Amino acid sequence: MARFLLMIPGPSIVDPETLLDMAKPTLSHVSAEFDQIHRETLTALKKVFGTDGDVVVIPGSGTAAIELAVRTSIKVGEKVLVLKAGYFADYLTDAARRLGAEVTVVQSPTGRGFGSEEVEKLLKEGGYSAVLLQHVETSTSVANHVKDVARKAKEFGAKVVVDGIASIGGMEMKMDEWGVDVCLTGSQKALAVPPGLAIVAYRKGFTPLTENETLYFNISKLMKEMESTRNYYITPAVNMVYALNTSLKKILGEGLEARYRRHEVLARAVQKGIEALGIKLVAEEPFRAHTVTAAYLPDGVEWAKFYSEMKARGVEIAGGLGELRGKIFRVGHMGEATANDVVATLASLERSLAKLGYKVELGSAVRAAQEVLHSYGM
Repeated sequence: MARFLLMIPGPSIVDPETLLDMAKPTLSHVSAEFDQIHRETLTALKKVFGTDGDVVVIPGSGTAAIELAVRTSIKVGEKVLVLKAGYFADYLTDAARRLGAEVTVVQSPTGRGFGSEEVEKLLKEGGYSAVLLQHVETSTSVANHVKDVARKAKEFGAKVVVDGIASIGGMEMKMDEWGVDVCLTGSQKALAVPPGLAIVAYRKGFTPLTENETLYFNISKLMKEMESTRNYYITPAVNMVYALNTSLKKILGEGLEARYRRHEVLARAVQKGIEALGIKLVAEEPFRAHTVTAAYLPDGVEWAKFYSEMKARGVEIAGGLGELRGKIFRVGHMGEATANDVVATLASLERSLAKLGYKVELGSAVRAAQEVLHSYGM
């Protein structure tokens, strides 16, 4: 089998040990043995989310996590502000509107996110009781300043709901300290587990709403299940929980600060490498994510051909979405991605662009990335 690098903004590379754990015999979901694994997993997740509150894990995608998070935090008729920095903010908007909330969407210029100043102005003008935003908008590689936004929102008494699908496990999150009431993620990104688990965390002291419960998204019963799987309501994805448990042990074993630092350095290496080729990044300097990098395709380079050339060299990257479709490319560097993966990706990028007629000084992107990596001792 040919060697292959999955360098998209999720699903991300999964460690073989994590994958092998999924092949273990399936335990009864109500057994004492599985209940212990489940408890360990929830405890580890609390550390990653930075909360002493509750964490819920159910079978599902990131979209399921969004729906559960919104249903347990937003009331019908509530005035909600969605901060949109790209394509995926529409999921938060749709979820809130389907509940009957009064939703206002404010969109930032492409490449920019939101900080405390923008939010203060909006909250003064609008009187919103909840602010919904993403930590990392994968369509633009923009990282909103969640810490600053949450603190400002709290000054106005507004709830804060954060989509951390592309950040949790790769960028710092301190829910209790920052005042993030609800934060969600999926298993397949910086947590480095295959797709299949929806995860929602609640700040200590925040009580999830029960008035919007559905058959599947029944938070009252799910909370009891999280206390013990013997109270199961939705059958846990047993083998997926094995994988998450194993990956979380690796994450905490690496150390959260060291892991966040690694992601930051890899991001800088990728960004400097791409810029060394004369290619413009989508996200502006103050808003660049540490888990994914988006860049504009050079003039004359077609996305489909570029994708094919990269794939032929054993590297898969992602294209643009929405209004950026066909205009940009995106490189994921999260979870188990290493310095060597980043260098190999940039080398393939150089050769692919050269093959398509873009003027490239071979080695320039790699050299720029290597200088970053070397400066940080990687």
